[in-house]
Amino acid sequence: MNRRSFLSSLFYGVSSFGLSGSIISQSYAKPLAKVVILGGGWGGLSAAKTIKLLSPEVEVIVVEKENMFRSCPISNWVIGQLKSMEDITFKYDRLKNVYGIKFINEEVLEINIDKKSLITKNYNINYDKLILSPGVELDYSSIDNWNASFLNTFPAAWKAGKETELLAYKIKNMSNGGVISISIPLSPYRCPPGPYERISLIASYIKKYKPASKLIVLDANQKIVSKGKLFKKAWDQMYSDIIEYRSDSRVVEVNPKKGILSTDFDDIICDVANLIPPQKAPKLLDNAGLIKKNESWASVNPYDFKSTLAQDVFIIGDSTSQISVGKVPKSGYIANSMGKVCGLAVICEIFDKVKLSPSMINTCYSLISSEEGISVSAVYSYNEDLQKIVSVDGASGLSPESSSIIKDNAWDWAQSIWADMLS
Repeated sequence: MNRRSFLSSLFYGVSSFGLSGSIISQSYAKPLAKVVILGGGWGGLSAAKTIKLLSPEVEVIVVEKENMFRSCPISNWVIGQLKSMEDITFKYDRLKNVYGIKFINEEVLEINIDKKSLITKNYNINYDKLILSPGVELDYSSIDNWNASFLNTFPAAWKAGKETELLAYKIKNMSNGGVISISIPLSPYRCPPGPYERISLIASYIKKYKPASKLIVLDANQKIVSKGKLFKKAWDQMYSDIIEYRSDSRVVEVNPKKGILSTDFDDIICDVANLIPPQKAPKLLDNAGLIKKNESWASVNPYDFKSTLAQDVFIIGDSTSQISVGKVPKSGYIANSMGKVCGLAVICEIFDKVKLSPSMINTCYSLISSEEGISVSAVYSYNEDLQKIVSVDGASGLSPESSSIIKDNAWDWAQSIWADMLS
């Protein structure tokens, strides 16, 4: 296989998001490489499958403390009583059995860059190439009186799982006339699960089943930061007597005994509190020396997502810095795209090939009720002059109105991208 045909095959395989078959054969490959991936979510699974599709002979190990995949996108539908956790939970079986991806279900305690290893309770895992896709860490340090034991009182439900089910249960069992409060941190934060969709779905539920209840929104931002006009229109038309939206309202203190969220201006007494704190890259990355001083996110080369601070280390997904990457959202779809770009880049390094300029896509669906949704889409590419990922002119758009078709599209999209990662 010559260089031109090799690059052509990679280009068509990755750009179409329909990778299939082996591009590098056993006879062409150099000695086997070991790629270790931290995180079995949207970015990590996408990178793992991409690598195995391009070269099955490369060993791929995914280290993920959970033994099941639970989707953050669509998890708001569980909170809004439209779906169950079973609907958004999947096994890793096909990735293991069909593609030969190995899984270690343990928590990583340390990343040793010098020794090129990950350390868990029972394993010391060496790597040739390391891909980190650990998601975000919730940062409660700016909230006075916070204690980790308060999570049952103030669940964030920002990673799909037990807190998602807990918040859904609290809302379903709240008395008619109760008060729900949701806090939104300053951007950037992981989205989805998007806070404004969550607000809409909770309001839709209580309008039907608990019409005397109220929903108080404490947004640390100055305004709705995503699809603002469409959300505001929907809230004004459908939930004007339910949603009380307060901008510039950052939660600074909690009181679990009285169910209080406190801002700089007021104390909110509520029956159900959804406290979504500020976010940052996990401390694990900082301890490994992968976060620049006084920064909250990991700096990477946006061309291939290689860390700017370590050799043979790539970082993708929510934990990456927009300062280095560019203004791309911290979404599941972007993490999925980053995983494919990164997986291709890793293969190119292993086999000493020229890397291709990255291209990514993002579509974000948000329900504004149990029946209708809105959406925004964009295509991103690498800008050589800016040396960042930027949105392509003329290749982005916001849905003009809400519709039931968009809600249906959201579910179809979720099923399609889950299959893309997991089957």
